[in-house]
Amino acid sequence: MRLNLPWHFLALGLCLVLPQTANAKSVVIDGVIDESEWTDATVIDDFVVVEPFSRGRPAQPTIVRMLSTPEGLAFAFRCVQPPGVRRLSELTPRDANMPGDRVNIFIDFNADGETAYNFTIGLSGAVQDATITNENAFSTDWDGDWQHAVSADDAGWSAEFLLPWSVAAMRDSAAPRRTVALMVDRVIGSPFERSGAPAATFTRPRYVSEFRKFEIDQYASSVLHFFPYASAGYDFIGDSRDAKTGMDLYWKPSGDFQLTAALNPDFGQVEADELVVNFDAVESFFSDRRPFFTENQALFDLRTPDNGLLIYTRRIGGPADDGSGQAADIDLALKLNGSAFGFGYGVLSARESDHADDLGSLFYAQRLLKTGTGYSLGYLSTYTDRPFLERQSQVHAFDGTWRANERWSITGQVLTSAIDGAPSNKYGSGAWARIDYTPTQDLRQEWELTHFDRGLDFNDMGFQRRASLNELEWTVQYQENLDAQESPLRGRNWFAEIQTRSNDSGDLLPVDLILDLTWQFRSGAKFLIDALFESAGYNDLISRGNGLVRFAPRHSIFFEYETPRLGRWQLDVFGRSFQESLGEPGAEIGVGAAFYASEKLTLDADVAMQASRGWVIWDQDTRFGEYERELIDASLNLNWFPLARHEVRVKLQWLGISAHDALAYRIGPAQYLIESGETLEDFSISNLGLQLRYRWEFAPQSDLYVVYGRGGFVQEDGVDRDLAELLDTAIELRDADQFLIKVRKRF
Repeated sequence: MRLNLPWHFLALGLCLVLPQTANAKSVVIDGVIDESEWTDATVIDDFVVVEPFSRGRPAQPTIVRMLSTPEGLAFAFRCVQPPGVRRLSELTPRDANMPGDRVNIFIDFNADGETAYNFTIGLSGAVQDATITNENAFSTDWDGDWQHAVSADDAGWSAEFLLPWSVAAMRDSAAPRRTVALMVDRVIGSPFERSGAPAATFTRPRYVSEFRKFEIDQYASSVLHFFPYASAGYDFIGDSRDAKTGMDLYWKPSGDFQLTAALNPDFGQVEADELVVNFDAVESFFSDRRPFFTENQALFDLRTPDNGLLIYTRRIGGPADDGSGQAADIDLALKLNGSAFGFGYGVLSARESDHADDLGSLFYAQRLLKTGTGYSLGYLSTYTDRPFLERQSQVHAFDGTWRANERWSITGQVLTSAIDGAPSNKYGSGAWARIDYTPTQDLRQEWELTHFDRGLDFNDMGFQRRASLNELEWTVQYQENLDAQESPLRGRNWFAEIQTRSNDSGDLLPVDLILDLTWQFRSGAKFLIDALFESAGYNDLISRGNGLVRFAPRHSIFFEYETPRLGRWQLDVFGRSFQESLGEPGAEIGVGAAFYASEKLTLDADVAMQASRGWVIWDQDTRFGEYERELIDASLNLNWFPLARHEVRVKLQWLGISAHDALAYRIGPAQYLIESGETLEDFSISNLGLQLRYRWEFAPQSDLYVVYGRGGFVQEDGVDRDLAELLDTAIELRDADQFLIKVRKRF
């Protein structure tokens, strides 16, 4: 039996043009707030401290002006910062963590609390942009097309933004006026302080829906951009060359309709993933920086508890189903976003190469969303055809949010899945609900109830950690603010969470209690201590379907101290004491250091070391190995900006594991692990990744990349190597050794 594929083809939107009024205003984005038009702008100056969430008066005043122009929505920040207040203005790559002074715009163009966009400018001129979904879930994968500039003087500094009307999808783009929801904030890097207006913070469950609403003039805008690319690569190991060409297309005739297409897209390795060695039953999650999948993707960002994601775009063009380990090429991808008849809609389609030969897969998704005052209702369906596996899957999800008032909000979802494929068909369902209660600005509570039956499976196009789950979770968070100026502390943040879980067969999984306390110092330093207490319970995933395993109670204590800026340095120290699965002790310690050599050159390094006895990993069927383990994870990053719009990056990471003195265990009576007397081999792992990257942004949204990458992975069985020996051999690892040149130009 084959599943029927319900599909709806949506008509293309028409480009609507609004006449511009005679008194339309325009400004030059140069960082200098000197145009007369700014005198008529909307002014925001009621900033309060929002991190820590004291809501007191900030150390330095900030004034923001907002102006609607035919080119877009313009903002001007004036940040008072006299010579006595240290300025931090180091350059960082786009979307990287920005440690210095900066200002932010958070804007919900539809003012419905569903999706917002974050635009950041640093004193250095560095920028960051992100989408915000599910109230406070940030994704910096998206790169928008917007203008920015910064200038500084003795009294402070200024930043100007221009957000084009085409920067994001918007409902009712033909109307002469629209309502937007806005949050603006400013960060002083040393000592750290974040102030903003209104009094809202992304550390709380409600963020986007707390933005302040403004009614503004609106102007028509249309955009048609072509992004042809060409790439050429050389594989030093295989002595082979590869060349590709393709094109992306962005067409936005209005805010109500946007089309994104990619023909023979190239997703070459210009971004490097973090190295991960994963022995768990759950796969590792990686974000997606590919332009097609980040543009207009927020509408499809539908999440579930347990860090689930109904559309995980790394599945598209991911490892081929034949098990070769090679990434599947994509022939064509298409995405439509828009709004009509009061609904937001989206359609996503992608076809991998070799589909005719039953190797490549097909992916489809469609989304409908209806929003109103204090509520939203949505529907998402996905369809995946994987012919090599003779497998088809459908997922349907209905979601809703009700914000009863400023204290109460309820979010929920009902979803089903159906899979047609070998060895048999499978059907499943699930539902979850979350209640947020904020009785005061300092206290918040959250209750969450989840049920996933054993047949629920949305992994073909999504990311699902597990099925067969019944979970009840209660969270309490309290921000304690300290007003005494003589105290070194500014505040304390208290956090507690308890999770009780079982699978769909009624087997009790461990109950988790998490206690967390953060001290926030006036110097900008932070100290965190976190405790996890886990009761006895079953682990029903670790054996990969070969039976339950019951573990005894265990605990973990974690601490971290982050210093303020110390001259050109900033340090981060952490440690952890924990118990492994069978109760044996373990310890971890790590340190990170950032060195700001100049505004254009920064260097940071991190190293973490872990040692434990009793590391339990699955071996085969009902057999497990318990090892004495030493682990090291070290990384080095260098960022250099020799000229404007030129960036040089060096990224090096090494991960080493030594596992020895093994004991073999089998699942015994009452599902406890018991020693079997079998012999298991020691093993060691070394994983190395190096990337040297040069980037030149020679025009807006146009880049030249020159990338060299090398890496390797080796697992040696029957060999007991210590970490020093692993480091000696890591330099010789060379599973990949490639050189790539890629150019992408916007027309």
